[in-house]
Amino acid sequence: MRGTNKYYPPDFDPAKHGSLNKYHHSHPLRERARKLSQGILVIRFEMPFNIWCDGCQNHIGMARGQRPGAAHQ
Repeated sequence: MRGTNKYYPPDFDPAKHGSLNKYHHSHPLRERARKLSQGILVIRFEMPFNIWCDGCQNHIGMARGQRPGAAHQ
């Protein structure tokens, strides 16, 4: 996890760059925003329980506590 401290490099000029994200050529959401130009934002969610199919009794989804990624349009 990243800290909340911000390092301002010596050659950073707020009038020229505007923000640290523009200076580093990155998006505030970092890797989650890689498909943002296509209208897709990657979200993370966690299931607090296991999911089972009532028809075939097969396990659906991931183990409890795992966080899969999903694309939200």
